[in-house]
Amino acid sequence: TNVADGECFLQLDREEYAVMEEALTAARLPATSVTFESIGFVTRDRLRKHLERFKPHCIHVCGHGTAQGIELASAHEAFDVDHLDAEGLAQLLSEAGIQCLPVLVLNSCESAVMASHLSRLGFVAHAVGVQTLAVDDQAVQFAYGFWAMLFKSASFVECFTTATQLAHQLENDDGLITDYKCFVPS
Repeated sequence: TNVADGECFLQLDREEYAVMEEALTAARLPATSVTFESIGFVTRDRLRKHLERFKPHCIHVCGHGTAQGIELASAHEAFDVDHLDAEGLAQLLSEAGIQCLPVLVLNSCESAVMASHLSRLGFVAHAVGVQTLAVDDQAVQFAYGFWAMLFKSASFVECFTTATQLAHQLENDDGLITDYKCFVPS
């Protein structure tokens, strides 16, 4: 369980593994065909250690975000938030020896600014961000669609398009639609 703001407990661990399992099943791939690591309660230091250890090809962030960046757990105060902006993530990638991350999915509110910035600076080759608020059910559906297509060897744009279409099939009670944006090399 991940604590976002002291009031909202997200069942990310269960949702993440369920999404990955469903996507692998849809692609008819064995679970051993990919290495999936969920960090859980993410602090800046835990993220740095995982980047150094795994040198990932893809980072998929699901959690809270703002136009200033994604929200991590504070290493100092329970229920406090540490904002990780584009420059902070770029520094962590660089320190881990990752020159250009192939895929970054920021499936969190208002994360398109960060995704665009990292893409424009060349720290990520392909990025997804959210222009608006990220509706929880749509975010889960987007993740499933994106990974299911990626596991079927679809192109990044095909993964993005299918995932967005699946997410937009779900309406929430307020009629909100998550506005996803993708950034690719020009």
